[in-house]
Amino acid sequence: MTTELKDTVESIFSPGGALARREGFETRPQQGQMAAAVASALSEGRHLIVEAPTGVGKTLGYLVPALLFAVREGRKAVISTHTKNLQEQLLQKDFPIARSVTGSEAAVAILKGRRNYICTTRLEHTAGIAPSLFDEEGVGQISRIREWSLRTRDGDAEGLEFTPRPDVWDAVCSEQGVCSSGICGSHCFFQRAKQRAREAPVVILNHALFFSLMGVGAGTEEYYLFPDDFVIFDEAHTLESVAGTGIGMKISHRQAVLAIHKFYHPGTKKGLLSKRKKKNTAICTRAETAADEFFALVGSTARALGTESGRGAAFRHDIRIRNPHLIADSLGDHLAALESAARAAEEDADDMFRKQEIGAARASVQSVRTGVAAFLEQLDRDLTYWVELPPGGGKNVTLCAAPSDVGQVLGPRLFREGSSVIMTSATLSVNGSLEYFQSRVGASGTDGLILDSPFDHARQMRLCIAGDIAEPETEGYSTELPRWILRSIDRTHGKALVLFTSTSAMRSAAAALAGEISDRGLTLMVQGIDGQRHQLLEEFKRDIHSVLFGLDSFWMGVDVPGEALEHVIITRLPFAFPNHPLIEARLEGIAARGGNSFMEYTLPEAILKFKQGAGRLIRTKEDRGIVTILDARIVRKSYGRAFISSLPPCPVEILSSDGEEEYLEPFER
Repeated sequence: MTTELKDTVESIFSPGGALARREGFETRPQQGQMAAAVASALSEGRHLIVEAPTGVGKTLGYLVPALLFAVREGRKAVISTHTKNLQEQLLQKDFPIARSVTGSEAAVAILKGRRNYICTTRLEHTAGIAPSLFDEEGVGQISRIREWSLRTRDGDAEGLEFTPRPDVWDAVCSEQGVCSSGICGSHCFFQRAKQRAREAPVVILNHALFFSLMGVGAGTEEYYLFPDDFVIFDEAHTLESVAGTGIGMKISHRQAVLAIHKFYHPGTKKGLLSKRKKKNTAICTRAETAADEFFALVGSTARALGTESGRGAAFRHDIRIRNPHLIADSLGDHLAALESAARAAEEDADDMFRKQEIGAARASVQSVRTGVAAFLEQLDRDLTYWVELPPGGGKNVTLCAAPSDVGQVLGPRLFREGSSVIMTSATLSVNGSLEYFQSRVGASGTDGLILDSPFDHARQMRLCIAGDIAEPETEGYSTELPRWILRSIDRTHGKALVLFTSTSAMRSAAAALAGEISDRGLTLMVQGIDGQRHQLLEEFKRDIHSVLFGLDSFWMGVDVPGEALEHVIITRLPFAFPNHPLIEARLEGIAARGGNSFMEYTLPEAILKFKQGAGRLIRTKEDRGIVTILDARIVRKSYGRAFISSLPPCPVEILSSDGEEEYLEPFER
């Protein structure tokens, strides 16, 4: 099978192959190389990690061999992407091409978390008793959802014309214990989606769903989504953070209150227990009061700990909790009393739907109670525990826990024998090696492939470095930075994405430059001030005389080909501040075994993010532009060469702050 599959794949990606014959496609050697490597790994049951730079065409590079292998061997290909948008892109754009060039009629199914789907059984029953559960607005929303359910094909919430209230959607979406094949049958949207996923040889889901399902199966040594499946992770550079969240735990004040409000909401006088004995509503009221007081005390105690540690709450919202029993569990008994009342109501219910709804609501309360207890007791020492404080002193305090070392948890369960895990992204290597990424996800020793970029960066891109700007953290940096940004913007008359690592630095620069940028006839857009990420990105693409100031989310996932983006300005090397509990724990773990935390974690993480940011510039063979680095450490510090070497070879200029002549000398790579 190895030779047969590889030969077929190589033929499809050859200069005269099926892909090259399609209009608008051309032969890309790197794409063919990737596809052949994936075919070999699948045939031999090996794991493989592939760094495929932008322009390689990595999606078809893994999708074509995966589809062929799944159909020929009767195996199921599980394709996991980073976002729901990428799921849709795979389904609507890439899969039809893969099916065409392989000559396959195989079906593909897209699967999202069950709470994305309407459960028609719950919807019908909830609509019948809506006045007892919701106020007038809620009843109206249930009616609108019911009308929509008669028109939609897939029951996916993204197709709704409005955003329902959380408590309303919570009453009609698919939920474990209430929505099942035995209860709902084939008319339920989620059950249909699940059945399509069982039958199709290719299933597309997102990382968050994959790892939340893996978290559900935490008691087992291995995780199988389907029998005989194999998994391909696209955008694999996000795996460590997403896996940590999925395998970990989050219990928020809002989550606790919503769980209680399923039984009784004091504002609307509605809920599953609102028509029963008065003592039950009193139990709900006491539980809500206890939740308010408990999470408020957690928040104030965590803030005090943050202040004592020298990193006050004014500067951070994630406070690490190093010791168990942060405060007494003043909430658990009240939730247990509510569970007891719910169990009695469940047993007395004469309607099967009501019985199931009460049971599911009781499970939500139980989840909060056990999560709070687990957080306070901290019995799992492989986890890092912290409190997430809401901005602006809000009430939604959250208890969090996640594996300190995701690789130790993930590796043994994911990289099993007898199947394949393929991971790919445009940015995985550090200093020409995949070892860092492999260690972070528990894949040490796994086969790797680093592909060349198909773009001619020596011709398409120029790297400019501010050689004499004051270094960050020094007195002159904040004063000099706006001048350097403006000078850089002038070189391309806008068309610039300016990347920051701190909100305060971004807003300070925006305030200093708003007038001068406007005077130049350019539009300045600032993340968090002038709109949300998606809105800003669309406007930036439309207005070619604009400048966009962005934070973390703009360092990756931004695709703006053409003249709208000709300049990426990186204001500071993206070293992560070691003030998040997980980063602290990881640095401490390296130090504990005698390692160098800067070289083993801080520097590789910064290089990967740096590559992501610089990679926003060249997206097609026609793109041209400049990457400017406004951080002189890249030429002054010994580690700076590692950043420059991480980029494709291209002309490099060192800029000075005085004089009009910008080019001083070439940088020796």
